[in-house]
Amino acid sequence: MEYLNQVNRRHQALGFGAMAIRREKVIRWESGASTPQLSAQLAMADLHGVPEDAVYDLGWPSWLLLAFPADRALLRAPWNLDGTLGSLPGPAQARPSDRRQSPWAAGSTLDAIVGEWSVALSEPIRVIRAGRGRVTRDMIGTFTEPLFRIGRLDDVLGGEMTRRIALANFEVLSSIARDAAYDDATGRCLFSALGEAARICGWLFFDSGLHSAAQSYYVTALRASAMAGDAMAGANALAFMAIQAYSEGDADDAVKLVSVALDRCEGRATPRLRAMLYSRRARAHSRTSHGLTACLRDLDEARRQYALGPHDDDPAWLYWMTESELEMLAASSALSLGRPHEALDSFDAALRKGHSAEDFPRDHAIYLIRIAHAHLLAGEVERACHTATQALTLSRGLRSERVRSDLTRLAMALAGHRSCQAAREFFDFYGTADPAITIS
Repeated sequence: MEYLNQVNRRHQALGFGAMAIRREKVIRWESGASTPQLSAQLAMADLHGVPEDAVYDLGWPSWLLLAFPADRALLRAPWNLDGTLGSLPGPAQARPSDRRQSPWAAGSTLDAIVGEWSVALSEPIRVIRAGRGRVTRDMIGTFTEPLFRIGRLDDVLGGEMTRRIALANFEVLSSIARDAAYDDATGRCLFSALGEAARICGWLFFDSGLHSAAQSYYVTALRASAMAGDAMAGANALAFMAIQAYSEGDADDAVKLVSVALDRCEGRATPRLRAMLYSRRARAHSRTSHGLTACLRDLDEARRQYALGPHDDDPAWLYWMTESELEMLAASSALSLGRPHEALDSFDAALRKGHSAEDFPRDHAIYLIRIAHAHLLAGEVERACHTATQALTLSRGLRSERVRSDLTRLAMALAGHRSCQAAREFFDFYGTADPAITIS
């Protein structure tokens, strides 16, 4: 209510008169059920120091992004060296907590960001800086191995436990980028490492349920990849942005993100990278209302590309893209399309092809939850409950908001089957689980 009072005072000061102040009004704005009147938008913009023309040019709710300084820098800073350095996230202790539970850019705003990345990638940028202390490519190379280790640590422990390490690594690379001296070749190497560090941070924030922070790091990864002239790293960032889009936003946005990645990597991506991108777009298509044919077509292409085998130029960050992971993505897609028996067949195929619960326990827990959902949709309640118990057992020791929230949704789906002995046993065990995993 205090925020509405502030907007009302600004509304009156601008000569628009008094506003009706009701909490329900803000709830309807936040849910998208209604759009504030233009005068109310102008009052809010004035309150946050956003230029009036942005309200007209960007429209609701896109102009709201300019109310947050960090987002404003990511949106408005030029896609050059100075703009990229000026928009880098500051030290972790200086950042506010995640203030929104959803990504802050979607639709046309996301299109604009990706469009600027594509243009910047088409116009080679000289990455030269005169700072204190010259760094070399060998020095930058010492940061690439820790990036790989952070990724593997996340596979085992989850984003919440790994985030601090990743942020520390990102901040060291950011400091070097801002303050050190480097030539163009070293600068490109530096920004390639910085982009991967930002991409990892984005993923870890996403896994922790901190979605606006995650998206900020993903956009930072895009900017860094443009400075490095590294289309493949940018494509990887877009693929991870797509996961967030189809999970927390609009699956059609996710399809567009991966389509741009495929287009920009044309002629440069290795077969393994193309397999990853096609399988990721298939997953995005499966979450749309019209994507069955496109999903199946992309999965076929992903399998065809994967069959071409590994390549010497496969990026190190693509280590997780295996044949079993491809089948897991196919299974998840089938589940989203309402085809539980096909999903179960693909999950079985993934296990036969070597999917490892030991190497990827967090992902395995998520897949077990999806297998349980598939059994439930297929009318196999007992098997669903037994698989759910396996997932719950594996989740202990993991610190992943995705696992917790997925388990909660699964428990809600099983709640109507408590007459089944297996369901009662699951809920007995569920009651002793992580207190953060709850069901009403």
